[in-house]
Amino acid sequence: MKSRFSFFFILLAAFTTSVFAQLKKSNEINWAEFMKRQTLHWDTIGTSYYGGILLGNGLLGTNIYKEDEQTIRFDIGRTDVTDQRPHQGSGLSEPLISRPRLPIGRMTIKTLGKITGAKMSLDIYNATAEGTIYTSKGTLKFNSFVPANANVIYISAKGSQSEKNINWEFIVEKSKSPRMNQQNAGNPAVYPENPLPQLSKIGEFEYCKQPLLNDGGYATVWTKKKTANESTMLISVGYDPNGKTDEVKEATQAIQHFRKVKLPAALAAHQKWWHQFYQQSFISIPDQRMESFYWIQLYKLASATRANLPMIDLMGPWFNSKTPWPGVWWNLNTQLTYSPIFTANHLELGKSLFNTLNSNLQNLINNVPEPWRKDAAAIGRISGYDLVAPLVEENKENGQFELGNLTWAMFYYYQYYAYSKDKEELEQHIYPLLKRSVNHLLYHLKKDEQGILHLPSSFSPEYKYAEDASYALSSLRWGLLTLMDLNKKEGFQDADLGKWEEVMKNLVPYPVNETGLMIGKDVSLTSSHRHYSHLMMIYPYHLITPVNVSDQALIQKSLNHWLSLKGALQGYTFTGAASINAMMGKGDRAYDLLNQLFDQYIQPNTLYQESGPVIETPLSAATSIQELLIQSWGNKIRIFPAIPEIWRDVSFDQLRTEGGFLVSACRVNGNTQFIKVFSTKGDTCRLETDLKVSLVSSDKRKEIAFSVFQNNGKMNISFSTLPGETISLSEGNDQHQFKVLPVTANIKENWSWGLKK
Repeated sequence: MKSRFSFFFILLAAFTTSVFAQLKKSNEINWAEFMKRQTLHWDTIGTSYYGGILLGNGLLGTNIYKEDEQTIRFDIGRTDVTDQRPHQGSGLSEPLISRPRLPIGRMTIKTLGKITGAKMSLDIYNATAEGTIYTSKGTLKFNSFVPANANVIYISAKGSQSEKNINWEFIVEKSKSPRMNQQNAGNPAVYPENPLPQLSKIGEFEYCKQPLLNDGGYATVWTKKKTANESTMLISVGYDPNGKTDEVKEATQAIQHFRKVKLPAALAAHQKWWHQFYQQSFISIPDQRMESFYWIQLYKLASATRANLPMIDLMGPWFNSKTPWPGVWWNLNTQLTYSPIFTANHLELGKSLFNTLNSNLQNLINNVPEPWRKDAAAIGRISGYDLVAPLVEENKENGQFELGNLTWAMFYYYQYYAYSKDKEELEQHIYPLLKRSVNHLLYHLKKDEQGILHLPSSFSPEYKYAEDASYALSSLRWGLLTLMDLNKKEGFQDADLGKWEEVMKNLVPYPVNETGLMIGKDVSLTSSHRHYSHLMMIYPYHLITPVNVSDQALIQKSLNHWLSLKGALQGYTFTGAASINAMMGKGDRAYDLLNQLFDQYIQPNTLYQESGPVIETPLSAATSIQELLIQSWGNKIRIFPAIPEIWRDVSFDQLRTEGGFLVSACRVNGNTQFIKVFSTKGDTCRLETDLKVSLVSSDKRKEIAFSVFQNNGKMNISFSTLPGETISLSEGNDQHQFKVLPVTANIKENWSWGLKK
């Protein structure tokens, strides 16, 4: 039952000042102490990529682990180092041969004795690694970091006893697409090798220059400095994609510029960057394993990309030569990878994806048949960073014809606008490209004898072909509704508005049977399916939601049937199912699914693998964790919508929501204490909370008008805001409630990620 009533509060300025003085005072989190509990620890040295220590600065990265009984390896990766061969047709593996990521190599330390143990740590707050490695002949202490603002890998090593003489060696890896190491259909019968690498030395700098067939190339440059009891190694990688720059010079200059700054100053600047990054938002939950995991995902995101750097593929800067996936995937991986940045208040990280879309607009246009290029764009399943991935109906082999990939990517680009309210970005880039992606789907529509519009047979990712595939239909519906809503709210006055409304009226409904939502027309879900491609109208599009009571049974039936079919379920199955349960307010079930993910799939350094590294699943788990704490969809912000019963104390600060709001809240002993909303743009704010609000106060106004109604035991509150205004909601004026501080970890309280003996 709903009851509606309105309040109008008159606030005294003195009280308002007192409240916000208290807010500023009590929100001073001891970040160094809090982040110390997120440190990863190794009681033994990892022996694989998935047990290594990860460092990166958004472009350059290293992964530290043991190669054999007497070798410590520092893998070297640079995200934009890709082959630049001419594109050859539109086969599924084509971009993985023409424009794949390429291996660089690794720096190693050879020990005199056999490695017998280790004690190591990764301090994510300062983005530094250190440790002691024990051998049968002595010890080796090291510390390493990849400076936030310099493309250099710094490694310092100090030995004892017989290990005093540090033995460095660079191991070059063959410049060959990792896809060619796999037995995959579609690989070319003839694969011209890139030229052999050139090893040389100029003064103190050693380098390995790797030419490419197109006259481009990349180069690894290193130099070491030895003192009486310490050896320091500096490594950089230069890249020339087209034969127009000097890759050796680029890498050499990066090292020289780094050395101009004294090490303590360089380290301080590096740590300052990371501290500022983390402090853009805050969450604390009582499950130490899950809390630490969340912060490590933010660390990995900022290690893997920056606003002006390449987008994240399936590996980030941590290259793995055994991967069959040295490219960019557009039917789930890219989308899930970027999903946590919005709520985490790190919109800047999304720029790497959005800049890639904008700078390769013509290639997106060229991916569709020539007659449609005047107003459409699309992308197939796999591409390189140039986004060349033709999507034409004639190329249906190997499940290539997936309708909706670009529109799904545009869902996240639109989230950037929804969370920032950046109208310039909307008008110049988001709206035009969203419209092109929708137009591509519209071109495929066919009308039947009853006037119903249908989509042709297309591939539902990871499953089968089907007419009226739910994956494509949900993308089309979301795109149309979003375009129509933007025209209503932002005044675009698009001439196509009437056409969109007509399509929405006549578009075929989602195929449904006794098991719930189907893959598509006449295609039921009858075998295990790791992807939720047939459920995207539920999540992430929120087109079918539990807000409509009539839809609740359909959502639950579809979810239960999907998860009941065992055998092919994988990591992101659990993150998608957790998010759907969180949307339904089922926090305990969502929490259980996330714990199953951690128990079965997440590796010691929080990476994830399916035949090779696939970075998106742990990052999407961070999104699922966020959705336990806060959700914003359907024009409403939901505070603590799906908190597991066992979590009695929870707090968060400056989590971003749709409307450009930064929201803070605290829950103590199962009860919400207060909510604070900072408005960046001055939009109307609508909240749903279990807090029995009796006071709404502002730091800019004495009077706040708001409306409120109750629904299913929760209060729904709506109020207008001013740009730069902070609104606080509470049960009264007890100032001790206005604190956002870490909560005590009482679940897996001694947990740390990393490797244990």
